[in-house]
Amino acid sequence: MAPVRYSVPFSPLTERIALEAPQLAAALAELRSVMGEADFERYINTLVSLRQVDDQLLLITKREMYRSILLSRFLPAIKQCFAVRLVRIINQ
Repeated sequence: MAPVRYSVPFSPLTERIALEAPQLAAALAELRSVMGEADFERYINTLVSLRQVDDQLLLITKREMYRSILLSRFLPAIKQCFAVRLVRIINQ
């Protein structure tokens, strides 16, 4: 018998953070303001995951191009909004 497969519809990061890690919502709102709505929606709200542990932040994106853009254009803003020392961005 073949394994049963199912899919879960993708939901925007802001919706998932509100449910799973509401303590990060204020930093996300600040980042939205700094980045602008269009860039935030394209590069942040489409993240697979965002996790903060102490002064470290992990972002997982679906595209290498988005990873490169986040690193080159938005890294200082991300560090400032989340008050972290280290940001690691990987693509899935």
